[in-house]
Amino acid sequence: MTHNHSYHNSSAMAVHDQQEPKKGLKTRHVSMISLGGVIGAGLFVGSSGAILTAGPSVILSYLIAGAMMFLVNISLRDIARAAPGHGSFISQITYALGALPGFVAGWVYWLIWITVLGVEVIASASLMAPYIPLPFAAIEFLILAFMTGINLLSVRHYGEFEYWFAMIKVVAIVGFIAISVYLLGTHTVPVQENLFGHGGFLPQGLLAFMAAIPTALFSMTGSEVATIAALETDEPDRNIARVTRTVAVRLLVFYLTSIILILCLMPWSDQEQGVSPFLAVLNRFHVPYAATAMGLVILSATLSTLNSGVYATSRVVFEMAQRGDMPRFFCTVSGRAGVPRRAILASAMAALLVSGCAAFSPHLIFAFLVSIVGTFVMFYNTLIVCSRIRLCTAQAWKGWLALGLLATALAAMMSVAETRYQLGIGVAALCCMAFGGWVRLRGGPMPQQQN
Repeated sequence: MTHNHSYHNSSAMAVHDQQEPKKGLKTRHVSMISLGGVIGAGLFVGSSGAILTAGPSVILSYLIAGAMMFLVNISLRDIARAAPGHGSFISQITYALGALPGFVAGWVYWLIWITVLGVEVIASASLMAPYIPLPFAAIEFLILAFMTGINLLSVRHYGEFEYWFAMIKVVAIVGFIAISVYLLGTHTVPVQENLFGHGGFLPQGLLAFMAAIPTALFSMTGSEVATIAALETDEPDRNIARVTRTVAVRLLVFYLTSIILILCLMPWSDQEQGVSPFLAVLNRFHVPYAATAMGLVILSATLSTLNSGVYATSRVVFEMAQRGDMPRFFCTVSGRAGVPRRAILASAMAALLVSGCAAFSPHLIFAFLVSIVGTFVMFYNTLIVCSRIRLCTAQAWKGWLALGLLATALAAMMSVAETRYQLGIGVAALCCMAFGGWVRLRGGPMPQQQN
């Protein structure tokens, strides 16, 4: 413990010695970022997989996943209140649980986002490829270069772009809900038959309902980006408390309402894996321009994820460099823009490598990275909740309930052969990272590199 405290103190001193990114975000940016961070392709497209897995009982799967994310957001709020001025939730985990959990949490979170960025670059390039007469790799590079350029300009540019990207997604969901309600009111829709006439509420059994929980949970992750963005506002602690208090409830309403309407309007068994259930419903009722509109929404969702991913990874790299968990080379801030340019460029280059692995090593490196994401998401959410339990004694039941629900999701992952295999790979990767962190911490923080 003594060693951890000495490392912690030296890291804290390093933080104060370094320049911080400029504060250029407004409350409206952070509020919309908190919504946009979790409303993405996981909802618009990925929900088809959850529906096909569990049938109508997927409603309960999303309800449980939403409850988990609500409690995780409450934990984010509470640890921000208990550890003000300690930076992002990664730094708060370090403060609450020690240097080694903080080291692993930082690298885990960075790897998750780098993998997601690689996947989203491929997805957005696939959407644009039919309209741009360039090689696929060139389209990928241009997309990532554009989103990286936005982040290099200033944090305000990132906030403005993300505000409007998120606005498109929110308007799309609200529009879909309005159209669905209109269709239910003006068409003769066999709602009861759609919900219960294709095998009942649990057509695939209890295990299938549980197996859909991780899919629902992973589609909702990302709200923590808002707590990182809130640090670059004039009132970081107040903004963190505001967004974490409300975002989970609003997302639960968006997700549950959309999924329930989809199931009411169309039998679950008619969905297709990888095809947007939103688009499937609109096409079934011959809503004009549905394919074009949904294509634009999904494209904005992928670009939004890229924008936030480059931002989040760069700030985590910057903080880790300040603590010595990454080379100090990355903890410099550009003078005029006030952004950590080296950290931004490093994260973008890593994402480009991941997308390249999809082409050159799809069944080895890329498959490995994708397979560990689920376990890593469970891991850092667990650390957030454990930090809340450690720092906050009031209403401790919230933390223990969150751990219980996360254990339920873990059991659900173990109940399916594919996710059980992914869980095993993820745990092995975590053990390797923990060992690397132990070696690093025994040797002290990474030395300052010469510019």
